[in-house]
Formats: sequence, structure tokens, C-alpha cells
Amino acid sequence: MELLESIPHSNEVNDLKKSFRVFIDTIIQYIEGYYNDRANFYKSISIFSEVNIDKIEWKDVECCIAFINNNNIDRDYLYNDFICIRSKFIELKSKCGSIHKQVQEFISSKLNLSKKDDITLNNEKPFNVECDIQADSDSEHEETDVRHHKEHNKHPSIRCDHLWAFLIHEENVPNLRNVLEFAFSIPASNAFCESIFSHMKFLWSNYRNKMKPELVGAELKVKVNSQLNCTEFYDYLLNNQDLLKQIRSSDKYTHVAKIPRRV
Repeated sequence: MELLESIPHSNEVNDLKKSFRVFIDTIIQYIEGYYNDRANFYKSISIFSEVNIDKIEWKDVECCIAFINNNNIDRDYLYNDFICIRSKFIELKSKCGSIHKQVQEFISSKLNLSKKDDITLNNEKPFNVECDIQADSDSEHEETDVRHHKEHNKHPSIRCDHLWAFLIHEENVPNLRNVLEFAFSIPASNAFCESIFSHMKFLWSNYRNKMKPELVGAELKVKVNSQLNCTEFYDYLLNNQDLLKQIRSSDKYTHVAKIPRRV
């Protein structure tokens, strides 16, 4: 409104409004056209983001492979592969109730993580949440964020790609493996990016508003790539002499201009 009020001639104001409407309409048409052309494709591959695999039906898989141009995929054998993995999931779920722990242990072993570097398996809080949460948040919104993160850590979710990797491990399902490799090579949503923004909002709150972007970025990297609690992270640092040496060094300050001290 301030921009429009600063324009002296009404004709220029009308032209500006008209051009802005054309600009918005063009963007909307582009987005709708892009989505409509690819809606069925993205909808078809999104079935593999479902962690309750017993809800996936064969017709859903058929819709997905309709977009895959791969002569190595045999539909009959793919059906057998899918039924095999689906039955395996149902059996494990009926025996254990939840296979979250098994999936996490499998991923940890494949990443060659030590016990200290292991992904949290006992509903422990990530160290940066445990250290940074303050009981006296200065707004109800921040308190809601804190409760959300606490509940998330009490009831951890399974990443769909980790779940599929666990289920097809050492299974002779080459056709299903090809389909999964295709599906997970294309992001079906921007959920991961949105989760980063959620973490950033939690870290960069009103009572920590003096943090610089570099510090926020560093904390996000630690949070996303580590699940150690405070004690485990402390022990990890003590046992890593190279990292301690870098922390004590002044190399990290070389990019900052040094101001001579006045005596």
C-alpha cells in the first residue's frame, strides 16, 4: 500500500495492479500445469512412503510400474516379490507389535556405527533437545514446540527407506528392488526440507534470537546427523583427540580479521 500511495498518477497505479495480477495468474497457471501433468506419477510413487506396508495393495504397485520403463521388471515375479515382503512385514508386526527397534539396529549395523554412535533405541532424547529446552519458555507457541519435540522422541517414527531396506535385506526380490530403487531416487515430497525448517524454528526461538545464522546452521547439522545425548556426546569428544585438537586450535578464527590490542 505504501508503494501505491507514493505513485502520483492513478494510471500508473492501475497499470501496476494489472501487471501484478498478470504475474500472479501466470505463476498459478504454471504451477497447476506442472502438477496436473505429473500428479498421477507422484501419487503412484508416494505409496512407498507408507510405513504400514500391509495397507499397500498390488493395484497400487501396478500404477507405479506403469511409469517405469525398465525391461528387467517382470510383473509376475514382481507380484511374488511384493507378496513375499508384505507377508514378512505382517508376520514381524504380529510377533513384535512394532519393528522400530529392529529397523534401527539394522541401519546402525549397516552404517558400521559403534555403540556410542548408535541411533537412539531406548526413547532417549537427542542431546541438543535435552540441553536446550528451557522450562520457562516465553510464549505458549514455544512451549507447544517443546512438547511436540518431546512427544516425537517418546514415539520415534520409522523412515520409509530404512524400513524397505530392512525388509528386502537378504531377500531374493530383484524386481521389487528395482522398483524401490527407482521410487526412492525421486523425492515424492518436500517433507524432509520442511522438517529442517521445523527444527530451525525450534532452535532459533525468541529467547535465542541473538544467534547468528552460522551457529544455527551448525546446530542443525549436529541435530540432523546425530542422535547422541549429552553424556554420549561428551564421551565421544573426550575419545576423539583429533577433534579436541581442532576445537582448541585457533584455525577456526583465521577468517576473522584480528583487531590489534591497545596497551
